[in-house]
Amino acid sequence: MADPALSFVIERTGDLLIQKIVFLEGVRRQVERLQKDLVRMRCFLKDADQRQDKDARIRNWVSEIRAAAYDAEDVIEIFASKVEFLTKDKGLVTKLTYYPLKIVNLYKIVWYKKSWRGDDYTWSRAATAPAILSFQRSEDKDIVGFEEITKSLVAELLKEDRNRRVVSIVSMGGAGKTTLAKKVYNHAHVRERFNCCAWVCVSSSYDHKKMLRAIIKQLNEMSNEQLEKMEEEDLEGRLHQDLQDKCYLVVLDDVWKQEAWDCLARAFPDVGTSSRLLLTSRDRDVAQHADAYSHPYELKTLGLEDSWQLFLRKALGHGDNAGCPPDLEEVGREITGRCDGLPLAITVIGGLLLAKKKLKSEWEKILNNFSTYLSRSQSGVSAILELSYADLPANLKFCFLYLGLFPEDSVISVRKLIHMWVAEGIMQKRDTENLEETAAYDDVEELASRNMVQVAEMTVDERIKSCRVHDLLREVAIRKAKDENFFQIHDTRDDEISAKSRYLAVHSLPWDKKYVGSSTPPLRSLLFFNVHDYRKNISLNFKSFKKLRILDLENVKMSYNLPEGIGEVRLLRYLGLRRTL
Repeated sequence: MADPALSFVIERTGDLLIQKIVFLEGVRRQVERLQKDLVRMRCFLKDADQRQDKDARIRNWVSEIRAAAYDAEDVIEIFASKVEFLTKDKGLVTKLTYYPLKIVNLYKIVWYKKSWRGDDYTWSRAATAPAILSFQRSEDKDIVGFEEITKSLVAELLKEDRNRRVVSIVSMGGAGKTTLAKKVYNHAHVRERFNCCAWVCVSSSYDHKKMLRAIIKQLNEMSNEQLEKMEEEDLEGRLHQDLQDKCYLVVLDDVWKQEAWDCLARAFPDVGTSSRLLLTSRDRDVAQHADAYSHPYELKTLGLEDSWQLFLRKALGHGDNAGCPPDLEEVGREITGRCDGLPLAITVIGGLLLAKKKLKSEWEKILNNFSTYLSRSQSGVSAILELSYADLPANLKFCFLYLGLFPEDSVISVRKLIHMWVAEGIMQKRDTENLEETAAYDDVEELASRNMVQVAEMTVDERIKSCRVHDLLREVAIRKAKDENFFQIHDTRDDEISAKSRYLAVHSLPWDKKYVGSSTPPLRSLLFFNVHDYRKNISLNFKSFKKLRILDLENVKMSYNLPEGIGEVRLLRYLGLRRTL
């Protein structure tokens, strides 16, 4: 996992040695020694990265080496930026670092200004907005085994009952509730019946005002600024008004608590228009609480044959009626059996095998590794997700863990994600023609191909526009990040920020220096989410964050001026100011 950071540090030290500048006199020997040490560290990590799950000592060594690599990179970049600042000929050190006051190049500055002012909302859409899409939800083409339950759910939604009813889908995590709901939501007969439709992911970290805004936003053209000024009662009243006299269908995906339903239910009018709410939940009690007269539909795991067909589609990349090479069938069926009929497990293990050579020895190796991870996991699906993470190349591990910083069920803008990864410096040009942005997009596609992320929205030219991470996979990312001291999520007032944190996501406010602890962490990324209801201006002492590369203040209430002291952050490469006014 430390390999991307080490590779970048080694490249940076090489750049320093190449430069013919007098400022290196007296430190060249130390830089050469550092570079040799880092190369040796990288060799050690190639072996240790696969063994750290089994040995706590190796895990601690890897963590310490990663911290040392980051420290080395910080020293090099700060030194290089100071050299450039003092050098009259600014062209001498352009390969080392950006000019301190030129945080991003001109076109990115224009892009951020547009985003900040809201001039181009459709182009630079909010990166962590709830799942607010058009009526046609992005749907997985490789759906197996849902034909009968889809027919039943569609028939239930279209029943001649003028009362508002709740139709529920319940199952364990990873069984395909959201996939099934999308299939029903996009059904032609459903689209013909309902003249007003919306979809929102509720999730375990329920935010009532956020959910109301998300639904209202899909029903009319109110601006974010207008919605954010409205209090809870006003939002409920507006939604009730928008749905009045409409035959509406609203999907409430991933509802965890009865309280979440109780809060939302007040805004859904029951006025004899045959309106429906489609609810998905892991908890049967939540579904029955929402509508005691409606029987929840239980989504069962896939049978052996359906599991096998889904596995073939994902592992071989074929369409319907895909055949399996005879020499792979026995081991393939054994792998499929270990998935216990859970579509998520089958999809992820299939994505892993799709990236492998179609050799029996390769598939047997995965099967043997699965047994190893199963002995350390609580369930088969956990073992599969852990195995799929372990199989990722080092650069994709970094990218996958970084996604864990985003809140649960976030729809993440790929454009924004690419800018962040490039700003982190882990993206290397694949060849002389392809830029770092191309490499970053390739990594998004690779994660999607491995089914480690889900495509949420596509562009007209069939490129991934936004993505999301299944909550079970996000739990893996958070657990791994904790084990490897990769990042920290601040989501309660009682959290104290670790002095070792380098990546910090703030999901809860107030956030100020008393949460940082006795010393300032060497942060590289500082991201704020879901803080638009916090009415006070946030004050940050940028002199304490001199190692910061990424600062995302989206939705943070600010004055019309840039944050005071921002010029002190000379290593900053990404500054997000969208919707900060």
